Amino acid sequence: MRTNTLVTLGASAVFGVMAIVLARGWIEGAVEDEFRQAPITTATQSSAPAPSRVATVSVVVANSDLLFGDELTPDVLRVVDMPEDMAPLDALQGLDDVFPSDYAPLTTGPLVALDDIRMNEVILPHRISGLNGRGSLSARIRPGYRAVSVRVDDVTGVAGFIVPGDLVDVQYISEPDPSADTPIYRSDVLLQSVRVLAIDQSQNRRQDAPEVARTVTLEVSHMDAQALSIAQERGVLSLVLRAVGEALPSTTKSLDTRQLDRRANSNSAAKKPKRPVKVTPKKAPPAIAQITVIRGDATQSVSVRREALPRSTDTDLAGG
Repeated sequence: MRTNTLVTLGASAVFGVMAIVLARGWIEGAVEDEFRQAPITTATQSSAPAPSRVATVSVVVANSDLLFGDELTPDVLRVVDMPEDMAPLDALQGLDDVFPSDYAPLTTGPLVALDDIRMNEVILPHRISGLNGRGSLSARIRPGYRAVSVRVDDVTGVAGFIVPGDLVDVQYISEPDPSADTPIYRSDVLLQSVRVLAIDQSQNRRQDAPEVARTVTLEVSHMDAQALSIAQERGVLSLVLRAVGEALPSTTKSLDTRQLDRRANSNSAAKKPKRPVKVTPKKAPPAIAQITVIRGDATQSVSVRREALPRSTDTDLAGG
């Protein structure tokens, strides 16, 4: 066997043994480091502060959607826990706060909702009635306001599209001078952003199809209620439905019959029929032309046929 081969085999064996020793030492060191760090990690976790517990309070919520006038029963309410800093101050905290000990619908009368209440909404005392309560309109009037009804029809009531909860403007149409030879009518916006409380005897806010009503009940101030009563006797009231969320009043002006006529006739040149313009056609030249032929002292008139010559488009001067 050659010397080079023996040397190569010996070197390979040495390197192999060294690799095994190094790998074994690395593995043992890694295991020792893992066991050394394990107690430190456990100690760190045990010393970490525990999360603070959130204080909660029990509140009564609706178990389903409730409409104005719906009867309250234990089945439609439930008690849940809510963070104390999120619960309303006057929230009812138990069914005993809602239903008194002597509650019996057949004898004491029912409890009803005085407003629309959504599912999972917290029950507040002012939104439910006492024993033998009913869905009274007075429970929906805000402090300082009054409820007044106005007469409407299919036109003045916006074809029945107004529902309780909408905002409307009240338009007043009157005749300032009934003794005038020519009747003059005037339109004024009497009130703006007035809340509708009821349509006829219905306070249902979820009316699906429009219904033509005879009366609309509005929530107004005491002075506005007086103005509406006088306006109904002197003229015609018409409701104007506002868009959802548009509650700010706008600047308005009175409009009477004369202003309406001027408005209809202003900038209306296109509306007025134009006078027909009479166009006189030009007479065509006669087909026969008379020319005079002069021969010395003698002249002679000769008739010749006129020929249409083509129109020259050459603009250069003769001899140019």
